[in-house]
Amino acid sequence: MTQAEYVALSEAAREACWLRNLYMELGLLDENVPTLIRGDNDGSLAMAQNPLFHKRSKHIAICWHWVCELMQEGTITVDSCCDPKQTANILTKALPRQKHTRHIAEMELASA
Repeated sequence: MTQAEYVALSEAAREACWLRNLYMELGLLDENVPTLIRGDNDGSLAMAQNPLFHKRSKHIAICWHWVCELMQEGTITVDSCCDPKQTANILTKALPRQKHTRHIAEMELASA
């Protein structure tokens, strides 16, 4: 689970860099302000924040560890987003009716 989340975090960082470059060329972004990426897996966030890799993560390809370099140079920051606030859960999980309704409203797909 942590490996998949770490790969997803790395891909999100790659997309964020592409968008940052586009916005900087258009003059819409200050390059000194890092881009915030939120994740809900504490293991993947810890791996991104700690450049010392653990024995259990040796099998993860080097290309995914690029996210650590981006954090060290200040291009991106990562932060935890706890599960109840994760609107994207509606796309990946079966949720209780109340959460489902709230997330539908947050995505502006229907009135609450």
